[in-house]
Amino acid sequence: MNVKNCKEELIAITTALIKENNGDVEKVTIRDIASRSGVSVGLINYHFGDKDKLITECVQRIISNIVNSFKPTMDVDESLSKFEKGKMRLTKTAQRVFGFFFEQPSISRVSILDDYKNYSNDCSSYFSLRGFSAVIGDAIDNQEEKERISFLLTTSMQVAFLRSLTDPKILNFDLSKVEDRNRYIEYLVNKLMR
Repeated sequence: MNVKNCKEELIAITTALIKENNGDVEKVTIRDIASRSGVSVGLINYHFGDKDKLITECVQRIISNIVNSFKPTMDVDESLSKFEKGKMRLTKTAQRVFGFFFEQPSISRVSILDDYKNYSNDCSSYFSLRGFSAVIGDAIDNQEEKERISFLLTTSMQVAFLRSLTDPKILNFDLSKVEDRNRYIEYLVNKLMR
């Protein structure tokens, strides 16, 4: 098997193990990967450096597939003003994204931390920014302002999620509860889109 095929096979096996463990990357061991793939731990380390780099590669691919299939919430009350429609679309879409963080905490943590270390125009955080800006649509004409709102919303969601892993209570919101997570997003969007 050539190097590229070997790497892709290791990524496929590791991704399958991540999914089998419901996204809990801590349960995926390098020995499990080696056993399932029939290669040595040394060969895995040769190709990826270590397990964490392999896991990060797999998680970013998982997130990329999710982002590419994600459809933002566009269904809102048509009687609202265009500003209020944009605000409602942004709130509903951000609530879905924030909910995903808590449904897949291990995957989300790895993805967010990797984006902070290796930010680029093809990372998940960048796609979130672009997506939120598009969801705002014509509610705000100034593209620069849409990008600021999207940036502040994305980073506030990410930091709140990461902090909630050790302390779910943030600003009087208990992020372990769906209704408080939704209220937190409503609060953010209301503050950002005044």
